[in-house]
Amino acid sequence: MRGKTLKKMREGKNLSLQDLSQACNLPASYLQEIEEEQREITAKALDKLLQNPCLTGELDTASISTTGLGDKVRALRKEQGLSLEELGKALELSFTYLSEIERGERVPSLQALQKISSFFHIPISLLIGTPAKLMSTGKKIRMNREMRNMTQKQLAGAANVSPGLIAQLEAGKVQPSLKTIESLSKVLGVSVCYLILEQEDVEGIIGGISPELRELLYNPRAQMLIGSICTMDFEDIKLVLNFIGMLKNPPLK
Repeated sequence: MRGKTLKKMREGKNLSLQDLSQACNLPASYLQEIEEEQREITAKALDKLLQNPCLTGELDTASISTTGLGDKVRALRKEQGLSLEELGKALELSFTYLSEIERGERVPSLQALQKISSFFHIPISLLIGTPAKLMSTGKKIRMNREMRNMTQKQLAGAANVSPGLIAQLEAGKVQPSLKTIESLSKVLGVSVCYLILEQEDVEGIIGGISPELRELLYNPRAQMLIGSICTMDFEDIKLVLNFIGMLKNPPLK
């Protein structure tokens, strides 16, 4: 979302910066910097704005980048083993409408985005494409490739794509197709959602893991165990992470 779009939305509701600040629990100075395009909006701030009733009627989803949104919805749906008909029934949306969204032929309404994000328990911002998220996907591909001591050529060969494409993906210059992401995820041993969903905070990380693991992390006993990490020092935490990583990855250095 650009600053000019936010300003237009706010003024359309006859809201001052202070009014919007109080409604969304965001600093007025921060909102002003966004409107003046002096800084980019964060995922958390975007979610607060998108989910706030005071702006809902003014939001035009055409003003938000939906690049790659269809692939994300399809990946989330397939991860839970749902057909278009089953997801449509759960969301109270027609399967043809969802099919058009997945194929990139239709820009979903805000209400549809809210239903999709709520069903999959992820923030709306994880569905919306930005140049920063495109770079984030490339960084994760490169990080996982390097952790496996693979060259771009080796990864390209294993995933049946060109080395040039891997280089462009890692540089954040191109938007990968879902088919490419699926191939890379198999080679790198990670989930599709991990690669295509931005993970700048804990909510983003949880959104990118499998439904089974997500459910486990919400288990009170699992959370109690995770909470014990707070008492560990750096070396203890590194030891635990290295132990987990021994399954597929080399030790951290």
